[in-house]
Amino acid sequence: MTDAKSSLGDILKEIRNRNRWTLAEVSSMTGLAVSTLSKVENNQMQLTYDRLIQLAQGLKVDIVELFGTTAGAEEAPSMLGRRTYTRSGDGREIITQNYDYLYVCTEISKKSMVPIVAVARARTLEEFGPLIRHKGEEFFYVIEGELELHTEIYAPLRLKKGDSCYFDAMTGHAYLSVSEEPAQILCVCSTPETELVSTLANAQTTKLTS
Repeated sequence: MTDAKSSLGDILKEIRNRNRWTLAEVSSMTGLAVSTLSKVENNQMQLTYDRLIQLAQGLKVDIVELFGTTAGAEEAPSMLGRRTYTRSGDGREIITQNYDYLYVCTEISKKSMVPIVAVARARTLEEFGPLIRHKGEEFFYVIEGELELHTEIYAPLRLKKGDSCYFDAMTGHAYLSVSEEPAQILCVCSTPETELVSTLANAQTTKLTS
């Protein structure tokens, strides 16, 4: 069984061993090369979000399991006195067409808040695709660069380094970089982690098939 600090490679290996699958069988199921799967299992390679979706669909598991979180885990009672931390350079990095996500403090499941460091890649709404919406509320702080927050209710809001915003995440939204270098933000969502990951996966799938 994997623990909370397991890497994607550890999780993939645990799923494969649990089902007694060979790398060749997993390759056939997912369409990912054996060499790619081997590098992932040995923590020599990370997968982009579309490849994670492909892997989850091929293995017939909820994508949140690849993040080390069990679907429905948020329903269990929380423990008191929990603490975790992430050192510089650590975290779970997920690359999508719109954002580079770095999930931090992933060792604790059933969190009330999901902290993410993100880099906004898209620069136009056409490039971004459909606006994202999910349950809960969202706070972000601009670490570097400048971006525009687009929502389906308000006029675009331009924010620079040091600026921040808090909004209802059920409102469709998108972060667009407007500075020369892609903007970097600290984002905190009150959405249950399993639902947030699934929402982002569905958004990525929609964009890939549109």
